[in-house]
Amino acid sequence: MKVLFLGTAAAEGVPGLFCGCEVCRIARQRGGKNLRTRSSIFIDNTLKIDLPPDTLHHVLSYGLDLSRLQHLLITHTHEDHLALHELGYLVPGFAYREQPLTAYGSEDFARTLGEISEQMRQWLQVKVLQPFAPYEIDNYTVIPVLAYHRADERCYNYIVSDGSRTLLYMCDTGWYREATWRYLAGVRLDAVIAECTKAFLEAPYDTHLGLSDVLKLKERLLAMGTAHADTRWAVTHFSHNGRPLQEELEAFCHPHGIEVAYDGWEMAL
Repeated sequence: MKVLFLGTAAAEGVPGLFCGCEVCRIARQRGGKNLRTRSSIFIDNTLKIDLPPDTLHHVLSYGLDLSRLQHLLITHTHEDHLALHELGYLVPGFAYREQPLTAYGSEDFARTLGEISEQMRQWLQVKVLQPFAPYEIDNYTVIPVLAYHRADERCYNYIVSDGSRTLLYMCDTGWYREATWRYLAGVRLDAVIAECTKAFLEAPYDTHLGLSDVLKLKERLLAMGTAHADTRWAVTHFSHNGRPLQEELEAFCHPHGIEVAYDGWEMAL
């Protein structure tokens, strides 16, 4: 299994569009891995998770052919994860496609697409997923687990297995609630990709994680037996508020056996 990180930033991006904060200025100066776009991953060029507003940039930067994309998993409907207007360009006249795109997500996600046109319905199939239920999608087993992110929407993180390797993509979420912990107790993970919006920032809001939370997460999953000695760990989804400069993040994370994702990085499992 190969995971391509198309983007690794939270809503504002790093550097932010209109932002002149110190972190964004340094990111512009250093360039390279410090320049982050809104988060999405692409698994084996088959399963894409989320459709951020930077998707066209990802297509042009990494040579993607999304005309062939058939399976799109949506975590939740915040616009940095679902650029809803972009789906309007699926229809003939805007795009040529041989097959429709199937988008998967929660009932709340499906409701946001309730008013799409009949023409778009021919090219966009929407499938509602229930939490903790396994679904066979192409050659993968996909299991949505409940994230803790919005009070007004059921948000998902995703377990994806190709039969050989199993990963958990946890973006966006705060500390899991008990239903998710109970389910994870019966899972064996070969990779955990954890969100790290707060990074070095110790902030009171609890719908995102920071570096201290990720260390606790790793400790708990190892103690549960869900993670094992060879499990790969990576962090992604950074906000400029947490000072997510690549060199500083790596200096903190690498001694803990955690890799730091950046735009364009491919994680081979």
